[in-house]
Amino acid sequence: MNKKKILIFVIVIIFVIGICFAFIKLFDFENSEEENNVPEIVVNEELVDKLYSYLIENNEMELNALHSAFYTTYNTLSVDAIQTMIYQYIINYDEFALETLTPQELGSIVNNSSGFTPLYKVSLDVFLDNLSTIFGPDITFTPKTFNYSKNIRAHYDEETNYYYIYNLNNEEEITFTEYKNMTRYALTENNTIIKIYDYYLKCDTTTNICYNDERRRNVNDFITYSPNLNIESYINNLVTYEHTFKYDTQTEEFYWVSSQEV
Repeated sequence: MNKKKILIFVIVIIFVIGICFAFIKLFDFENSEEENNVPEIVVNEELVDKLYSYLIENNEMELNALHSAFYTTYNTLSVDAIQTMIYQYIINYDEFALETLTPQELGSIVNNSSGFTPLYKVSLDVFLDNLSTIFGPDITFTPKTFNYSKNIRAHYDEETNYYYIYNLNNEEEITFTEYKNMTRYALTENNTIIKIYDYYLKCDTTTNICYNDERRRNVNDFITYSPNLNIESYINNLVTYEHTFKYDTQTEEFYWVSSQEV
């Protein structure tokens, strides 16, 4: 091989290496740009505890809530369950939205209000604002009167666009007890998905039968209720649920997406 051919060969090699190097740099730049576009999301135990509090506590009305034998999403929740979750969130995190309600005001809205105890009134706008916080953007619901518990009722008035919250003052005995606790959580998709895991058990204190779901559809064959039941002794016999929350880049908050038995 003469010197001219050797020189051409060297030039070609240098050219090829240069193209490869430029491609690698360009690829790295694009990757870096994509990485820089990934939001910096801080997930800590305080946030996870807050998200877990979205789940209905002590589901006295036995709504089709988030500990169910079926895969549950917003579209499968009843309006009562949706409103109950929003009101629970308002009590926990938006208490300044709870406006004073007088007996006279309650009496003009709700018939036969004698003996009722007025609690608060909350505007529909507050419910709608917190709707997107809990359930995500671009969703709607039709407001209506609902029972938050066996004693506490929220009457929705279409003329004023307010919920009027009051206590029925009924001495109705609760015939169940719940056992639930978060066991762990996991992060996926660059921390934009949080999966919270917990166990759940609901026991009828009259029949002593225990169930794996909030509506008492699926009996737990391994556990019988007693006043001194130590739930920690039955961890391996409890059903686990997975609750999924997704990050919204516009609000920079996580919202509930789904719950299911696993």
